[in-house]
Amino acid sequence: MLSFDSALSNSLKSKNTTAFWVLKLYYNDESAFIGVSDIDRKDGTDMYHGLVSSFGSYSQSLDFFNFTTSTGNMSIRLINTDRVINGGRFSDLFSSNNFANRKWELFLNTSSTSTLDTSARMIGTGVISGDIKYDYNSITFTLLDKASFFHKQVPSATVTSSTYSDAPEKNIGKPVPMSYGDFDRTTSDANYNQFYTKGKFPAIITNRCNASGQIEALPDTDQGSAVKLGQLRDTNVYMVVDSEFLAALSSNVSVTANPSSTSHNLLRVSGVRYFHRVPLVDSFTSSEGFNGTANIVDSSIATSQAFDSTQKLDQTGTHPFDLTFNVPKVPKLGELYDNDDIIIVFKTSGVIAQDGSGVGTSIINGTALSPAITTDGVHTANLTNKYSDDELSSVSLDSNTITVRSEVATGNGDNRLRFNLLDMFLKIEYRPSQIFKKTIQEEYEFVSYALDQYHSQDNGIVESVKKTRTKTLNTPAVSDYIYFSGTGREFGSWIDADSRNNGYNSGDLIENPVYIIEDILRTELGLSSSNIDYESFDEAGNTTNGHIKQSFNDAIADIKFSFSQYKFINSLDLIYRLCKQSFTFVFLSGDGKFKIKTLLRPGDTFTADKTIDFNAINLKSISRTPLNSIRNDVTIKYDYDYANDQILDSVNAINSTSAGNTVNGVNQSLKLTMEAEGILDDTTATQLADGYINILKDRKVVIDFNIITPEYNDLEISDYITFSNWDTNLKLYGTAFSSDFFMITKISKNIDGCSIQAIKVDS
Repeated sequence: MLSFDSALSNSLKSKNTTAFWVLKLYYNDESAFIGVSDIDRKDGTDMYHGLVSSFGSYSQSLDFFNFTTSTGNMSIRLINTDRVINGGRFSDLFSSNNFANRKWELFLNTSSTSTLDTSARMIGTGVISGDIKYDYNSITFTLLDKASFFHKQVPSATVTSSTYSDAPEKNIGKPVPMSYGDFDRTTSDANYNQFYTKGKFPAIITNRCNASGQIEALPDTDQGSAVKLGQLRDTNVYMVVDSEFLAALSSNVSVTANPSSTSHNLLRVSGVRYFHRVPLVDSFTSSEGFNGTANIVDSSIATSQAFDSTQKLDQTGTHPFDLTFNVPKVPKLGELYDNDDIIIVFKTSGVIAQDGSGVGTSIINGTALSPAITTDGVHTANLTNKYSDDELSSVSLDSNTITVRSEVATGNGDNRLRFNLLDMFLKIEYRPSQIFKKTIQEEYEFVSYALDQYHSQDNGIVESVKKTRTKTLNTPAVSDYIYFSGTGREFGSWIDADSRNNGYNSGDLIENPVYIIEDILRTELGLSSSNIDYESFDEAGNTTNGHIKQSFNDAIADIKFSFSQYKFINSLDLIYRLCKQSFTFVFLSGDGKFKIKTLLRPGDTFTADKTIDFNAINLKSISRTPLNSIRNDVTIKYDYDYANDQILDSVNAINSTSAGNTVNGVNQSLKLTMEAEGILDDTTATQLADGYINILKDRKVVIDFNIITPEYNDLEISDYITFSNWDTNLKLYGTAFSSDFFMITKISKNIDGCSIQAIKVDS
């Protein structure tokens, strides 16, 4: 809702005042304007010429079910006869005044107010269309909204040859990704932290091989100072081969773990050692001593199978307990040089080794587990002679079996081994089959002519001889991107500015969709608080009682968005995508600021932005939304795989009452499938599906009416309204009105009032 000043609000309530509009049409550098109104009006030194023969109407609308908004074009007609302005026609001004693509501002006033152009009286602003038409008698201006002026292609940062002179040619002109949210690893355990992640996001390559033999890639922009990422990790950098992620050796990765400036948003990786995790199939041929096998290979470290050798006191020597499993067909993702490139990883808990010197676990055709399986934790062993050289160099490792053998001494002792096996997988070290080679002439210093004493040029060593030598650097021949896990953009100082109190601070991770949208407006579009109604963003997203928590029926901290925008998209389309995934409407208000409003669930507690006197309206109709707007079977697809361009997971919610044949049902299953690219988190996706079911399961009551007074012209789309003095003889489809709440979906304003369509949103 617009915030009229008290003088205007009070005068609009009076029946003895007359409302009018004044319009500013700016020209050239927008430092000056031509003012027009219905009659000549003087406001200090400003003159508003009485040239308007028709103002038309100012209209806004929103798509309730798709979470998009729009502002209609406004057409005004001015008198263009001879000697109407400056001794001539209005069209004569075009010789010195260019109005096309300049801003316009519209203000509401009354006969009892002064200072006509205060910001608290603005009801519309935008850009003047270049399509200006006139004849001898009239001239018509088309006034556009300002959205097209602000919105543009994002990401705004691109790979340019001037900034990244060594960038691959095919990457020149491509966008630098925008990274948001938490897509970090899920464990710090060695041998697991490379593979267990929430997501893997793209980083565009800007140098295939720098002077140190490193690939350089950008996970987000490294230019300017507005963007800082939260977390980068040397353990979580990947290349993709045949749709599979291979993790770089951590010692070959160079990152700033917690970037303190935008310039730290950079990944560097060298060498040709990469690791691949191969999950094992649940296909065991031997599992002596275990109480089952399914939980060993379910890719979960929360479940386990128990092993117990028991005691065998009546024997001598050792007793073997074999765990034999089938190895799945492993694709050739690179070169395997030796059997020791194939490693088996165990994770155990609850280990009890009675007389630990008498127990041990190893791989047949391989080494013993290290550390020994007499303690809890992660254990590894590698093969030694399982596969021949021909098998190692083949297209793929043929399906085979591997046996893990636990041996327990049984002679005259109390030897016994017990443990829980939480997880087991193969870790294979690959060298990329294709190598990018770069030969450089390296300058070095040869001090005192002694061999092998090469010092950095920066040390400024005196009496040194500079020479050059040829050096060949090798990096994997990856294509456009490498991938990484970590956390995305942090809040900038804007979150604390303007005396805001929203529970967030500069440096916190941005994963709340409300503030991701605000970051796009500020960081990508370059807008400031003068263009953003930040109070509406804090009302929707603050950590204490932000309205979005009601939409998701969850705590703010549990609403987690995470995505990479690595392809070009119009910023308006990106914002609308986020709106649809977070039950929010974003629109350019009549005061020229971006606002956000969250749609609550029908059972939530609503607060009216304004109460309308039923006696002030002319009711046109009461109807319902169409049957095809109902959805009672909702599937949310989420967890986007950026390397393979596919959605990995989904969640479904169904309302059987809505689909049923009772009075509250539509006797049909109506499905909605939505791809939520902005979500990785299971809980957030589940609550999104549940929210859509709650909002879309029933037809909504729609009311259309005219208001015959300008008193309510501060209303805008997405405002919540209710009514006083409702006619008790008028029911809403058989149900008496009881302080029901409606959201404005369409509003068309004129000087004397407005026309409104609104949808009932409470239950």
